[in-house]
Formats: sequence, structure tokens, C-alpha cells
Amino acid sequence: MPNPIATQLPPLAATIAPLAGEVTDALDDLVRMGYRAVQLSATQVGTRPRDLDASGRRGLASHLRRLGLVCAGFDLWIPSSHFVDSAFVDRAIDAVSQCTTLAASLGGCPISLVLPERTDGNDGRLREVRDALSSCAQRDGVWIADHGIDAATGRAGMGGASALGIGIDPPTILAAGRELNEVISKRGAQIVSARIVDLLRSGMRGPPEEPGESRLDLLAYAAALAVIPLRTSPVADARQWTDPRLGLSRTLERWTADPRV
Repeated sequence: MPNPIATQLPPLAATIAPLAGEVTDALDDLVRMGYRAVQLSATQVGTRPRDLDASGRRGLASHLRRLGLVCAGFDLWIPSSHFVDSAFVDRAIDAVSQCTTLAASLGGCPISLVLPERTDGNDGRLREVRDALSSCAQRDGVWIADHGIDAATGRAGMGGASALGIGIDPPTILAAGRELNEVISKRGAQIVSARIVDLLRSGMRGPPEEPGESRLDLLAYAAALAVIPLRTSPVADARQWTDPRLGLSRTLERWTADPRV
């Protein structure tokens, strides 16, 4: 019997970047595990926006359809400092622009990134960057989810950047000493993307509900996301997991299992 809370949310997606090998092989692996949605990487060979022309984008979309996979979004993990460093900022904004165009061709899925924490020295630059990123997103009809701690806590000051939303990353929020479900309740409709990943007691990122290691109350977290409601598929984020394939398989089992059984 499926988890009644999970059924109120879009199907769980999984990141493929941590899986070694070709993109096509990683996608096949997800299908065998039972996933119906995927979080692609904008920095991975085979899904990099700059490498895909119009024909390549159509080919990628067609391949996902054949596998029965929905593209839940793109990860664009540019070093956050690049968004306020004059030597890198133009390149960073261009990378986001290319990614929003690709995302639009795959159903308008959101882009996940991390903007740096605001300081007195970078506040003006960050406002300009947020406006530029929002313009890219609005142009292509997609959302950008900022997974930084400032966005999650409301310190980012989104202002008029109407296409910028919040990405929820439990390890980031837990490490900052914040109450995860309280953050979700406060940010509400601003939340664009949410990660299914735990901050283990060892201090590492890992799958939720690991025996003796788990800190994340997965059922309460899912319930909080269902109340919002979440715009897109929650993402099992296997970055830095010891065994991404095994972790993703177990995460899907734990996410869909009925806690009453």
C-alpha cells in the first residue's frame, strides 16, 4: 500500500549526476529502480545546455518520453561566489540563461542553484544578479530555486525578482540550526524545489531514515511539503552519498512505503 502523504505530491525525482557512467545508463538505472521523474545536471556531459542545439534538446526530450520519465528540473551548482565575483559573474549569468532555455524545452522545469549569503559588501551586486536571473527565468517561463540559506530563512530579500523562488535543502537548514518544517511553513508558496536528503549524525549528507544515523523526520517533512503544496517533484539528492545507487533505491522505497503498515 502506498504512502498516503507521498501520493499527494508529484512523483519523487532523483539526481543522476552522482551516478557514474553515461547519462543514458543512469536514466535506465532510475527506471529500473521505479523512478518516474529525474533531476538533470547542467554540468554533466550529455545534458549540458551549451552542448545541446535544438536537435539535441528534442532528442533528450524524446528519450525521456520513451523511458516514461518527467524532467523535474536542472541542477546548476556553480560556485556561489561566482555570482558576486566580477571575474566570473557574466559567465555565471550566461550559464543560467542557457539553462533556462533548455529547461523551457523540457516542459518548463525549474533550475536549482545556490546564491551566496548576503554581506554589506555584496548586497548591491546580489540585487543586480537576482534581477538578471529573474529576467532569464521570466523570458523562458521557468522558475529558479535558490537553495542558499539566506533564501530559506528569508534573509535574501527577493524584492522584485518575481521568478526567483526558494529551494529547500534539509542538510543546509539543519546545519544552520533551523527547524525545517518551520522554515517550510513560513516560506510557503515561495518554495519551488525541495530535496529529499538527510544530514546524518556523522555530519555527512545521506539517504533519509538510515538506521542509527537519521536526523530527518521523513514523514513529517513530506506532510509539510504536501500542505504547501509543492510545485514540482521532490528530489532525492544523492550528492556526496557513499553509495548513490543503493541510497536512491532505498530512498524511493522509504518515500513510498505506507508508515501505517
